[in-house]
Amino acid sequence: MKKIYVGIAILLLSAGFTFAQECGPNCPVCSGAGSNAGALLSQRSVLISGLSIPTADEEKGVINTRYGILSWLDAGIGYAVQTEKVLWNVRAQPVLEKENSWRPGIILGSGSVQTGGSDQSIYAQLIKSVKISEILSLQLSTGVATLVPDFEKTYGLAGVTTSFKERYAVFASYDGESFHEGISWVPSDWVTLSFLMVESELPAFSIVFKR
Repeated sequence: MKKIYVGIAILLLSAGFTFAQECGPNCPVCSGAGSNAGALLSQRSVLISGLSIPTADEEKGVINTRYGILSWLDAGIGYAVQTEKVLWNVRAQPVLEKENSWRPGIILGSGSVQTGGSDQSIYAQLIKSVKISEILSLQLSTGVATLVPDFEKTYGLAGVTTSFKERYAVFASYDGESFHEGISWVPSDWVTLSFLMVESELPAFSIVFKR
């Protein structure tokens, strides 16, 4: 079993990158929530997010709602305000991350994307949380995505988040073409506020409500 996971990791990390003219398959502007990485929502949980990019030319705002359907399945629907596009996504986690072990979780999903004329992507990700101390932890992800129906194109995905006291975080992600960096603050258990730089150059703000 261990050899299987090592093989998957090598496959994802060595996947060739093909760049499109716009954003990558895991762009926060497409998902509306910053990234598709991370553990799935617990069953019957609801997440509502809003993303504002004031200086962007093509899209200045995205709203998104996600629901935990089952313990291993969640789905969401969103709306890109300026381009007037409906965005949808679904994620399944066939392998759970094992705490206090090397074993990562595996997430398979499909999400809306505004890349190269395609409207949808499919992707696979490995996710792993590492507790460094009582106040410091890391969340890591790596993966590969392709477009529908352009299956010959592949994109590498990656992300890292450093959390402090479960209230503050510094994060960065790679969507297959561009990098996005930011900071977040959790003032309460159900609200997260974030500031990020989309494609490392466009300032953006997000608010997430989770119940």
